Amino acid sequence: MSSTATTITHDLNSFSYAQVAVAVAVLYDHGLTFAREIDYIWRRPPSLVSALYLLDRYVGDSIVILGVYLCLTEDGSIQKCYPLFQVRGWGTLLCSWLTQSIMQLRIYAMYRRARWILAVLLLSFFSEVLAVIVIIWTTNGPRSKFVVIVEPFPGKRLCSFTGINTDFVYLFIPILCFETLLFFLAIRVSLKNMRERRATPGTSSFRINSFMSILVRDSILYFFINLAKCAIVMGLWRNASALRANISIPFIMLLETMVGTRVVINFKEHCSRRLSSEPVMVTGSIRFAGVSEETARQGTIHDQSNEGNEMQLVKSFQESTEVIVFEEI
Repeated sequence: MSSTATTITHDLNSFSYAQVAVAVAVLYDHGLTFAREIDYIWRRPPSLVSALYLLDRYVGDSIVILGVYLCLTEDGSIQKCYPLFQVRGWGTLLCSWLTQSIMQLRIYAMYRRARWILAVLLLSFFSEVLAVIVIIWTTNGPRSKFVVIVEPFPGKRLCSFTGINTDFVYLFIPILCFETLLFFLAIRVSLKNMRERRATPGTSSFRINSFMSILVRDSILYFFINLAKCAIVMGLWRNASALRANISIPFIMLLETMVGTRVVINFKEHCSRRLSSEPVMVTGSIRFAGVSEETARQGTIHDQSNEGNEMQLVKSFQESTEVIVFEEI
């Protein structure tokens, strides 16, 4: 076997190991969170957040399993390899967009469903999607030199590719711009929340409520995770061979699937624990589970006789606003 064939075999095997490792990690993570998924997704009323969670989770599982099959099949053909490559590539982008949709809903909830923020998010998101599609189409579309091939080796035929235009990595520029917008909006609303708390007697001006803090924390972590991801992937594709840089693709799927689903499960779990431990009547028809209207009314009247309890009621009302808005989306 020539040195070129040996190098190709080594790169394909390295990618296969990475793909299998990612598949195991994604499925293992699903197993760890499946009990909570039953409690907080399947047993709750349907919502847009739950639908995005299920799509992100199960599309992600399907794509990583498909990737393992693509790597392990030894009787590849152009008719089999090409559609598998397309599904894996666009499936990875789909999971990324689903995770971004989840993060958009969190920003939307943080701004209490303001119409202007919804318009800004949707316009920016669809602009990003359009820019990504255009970049992929112009760099590796039907008129490009990119082709899926089958590498013949003794006793097997492996799926591979050649002629890829590495300029496609510029698709991470519109993605990073959109992530920066989400980061800026999260920081903006957290600072606004601090100013509101400063105007409320008995509260710290340097802290935000627990529900808001989780939303802001996850938005900040998501931004820096994506910043590191974009920098690493762009560096690999610009400086390494295409087959070696291809190892980064499964890890993108790992990050998008785990981050997107974990932020939903963790927030729903926090909301469930917090609301069940603080049975307080808020206002109108909104109240915490397990509290009758009469009991809540009496508790509220009793609280009004104590200034410290009044401050706690105000705090509970403020903290409940984001979770109620988020749960009902």
